[in-house]
Amino acid sequence: MANNKKVVKINKHMRTAKVNAAIIIFAIIFVYVAASLIRAWIKVPITTYKVSSSNINNNISLTGIAIRNEVQVTSSKSGYLIYFVREGEKVRKSSPVCTVDETKTIINALENTGEEGTGKSVLSSSDYKAIRNSIDTYKNSYSDVNFSDVYNFKGNIESKVLELSNQVMREEINAGGTALKSTLENINAPESGIIAYYVDGYENYTVDTISPAAFNKNEYKKTSLKTGDILDSGSTVFKIVSDENWSVICQVTKEQAVNIQSKNYVTFVLNGSPNEFSTSDFKVDERDGQYYLVLNMNKYMIDFIDERFLSVEIKIDEVSGLKIPNSSVVEKEVYKVDESYIQKNDDGDYFVKVIETAEDGTQETVEKPITYYRHEDTTYYVRSDCFYDTDMILKANGDDSKPVLSLERATLTGVYLANEGVADFTEIEIVKSQDEFAIVKNNGYLKEFDNIVLDVTDIEENQTLY
Repeated sequence: MANNKKVVKINKHMRTAKVNAAIIIFAIIFVYVAASLIRAWIKVPITTYKVSSSNINNNISLTGIAIRNEVQVTSSKSGYLIYFVREGEKVRKSSPVCTVDETKTIINALENTGEEGTGKSVLSSSDYKAIRNSIDTYKNSYSDVNFSDVYNFKGNIESKVLELSNQVMREEINAGGTALKSTLENINAPESGIIAYYVDGYENYTVDTISPAAFNKNEYKKTSLKTGDILDSGSTVFKIVSDENWSVICQVTKEQAVNIQSKNYVTFVLNGSPNEFSTSDFKVDERDGQYYLVLNMNKYMIDFIDERFLSVEIKIDEVSGLKIPNSSVVEKEVYKVDESYIQKNDDGDYFVKVIETAEDGTQETVEKPITYYRHEDTTYYVRSDCFYDTDMILKANGDDSKPVLSLERATLTGVYLANEGVADFTEIEIVKSQDEFAIVKNNGYLKEFDNIVLDVTDIEENQTLY
């Protein structure tokens, strides 16, 4: 009997095909992963910048010289100088300002006052109480915001001490009789004005005689005058400024002079004061190739009576807004489309009906969604890649059409927002650009703390950033 068993052969080709398919799939996955890793490794990282509020100004910083009507008063005697009023105080004509003591009798009396055994005391118990009250009042009301009050406090205390010293001097002069009075020279104010106790050689300068050498602060010498100084006859004992009309003169460059001359008035700050000064009474002079700015004023002179050199900051212009790097700024070309062509569907999306022309010449009317950056009056500023050059756009009512190539174009300035990891173009309005940064209007498009692309080179709109 013949053997009818059926022999089943295993198809090695099927097994080999399955193995080869697995290897191919694994290889594809491996290549994809490797390529992704390599692409990520060689990809230049996108750096972002956080928008902040700031300002830019073109203010001019200068050094000014105060020019005042200063009258120097001298002594005819040699001796020790004693003042009756403090610097910066306003006095009337013929008021006693100081005395020159030939014998030092009054100075010795002042030095000995209050020492044990003299029987004299400058301050009574009520005087001590008044000074303590002044100190307590100042301490209780002190504030960093009102730090300038410390100068008023200092002046008040100095006035009190000077008043008490004058009392001792008067008592000593009266006790000394005629013999003592003959050794003293009492000097009065020749006219009403503000008292200053220093000399510096600038007293006779005017705005027309000032020279470039006068602005060299390294050569400037100021001699302060104070009670107890020994003076020779003919020496200046004090200066008096008769009125509040004064000037500040500054050296400026030709470019600065032209900029300032174009203004109707000048706003400036002196010595970093929180207060701004303004004057329309100014001029720019040119002498021997040098340019000088002269600021004329009729008040505030007393605040700077003891200073010759002043720091002057001329306020040219100052703008505030959002600060961005200039490297973040990009320009984008857009189409200007009249609103009669723009439609909106039920979902609130904007679109334009377009007649598309295929390569074979056939035409088809389609609805194309659009992205616009601005709606101004009757015009939409539409992203340029919303249409093809061969498209014809249709009015919403279907009455008219227009080729895309005939649309007016405009250029918008903006930045790429990076808040959500995609380069999203946002329009900006630059107010001022300076050095590496610009100030843009805070008009709601770009906001403080937004993240923007730092360098827009090779960045495209809607590009994935990270």
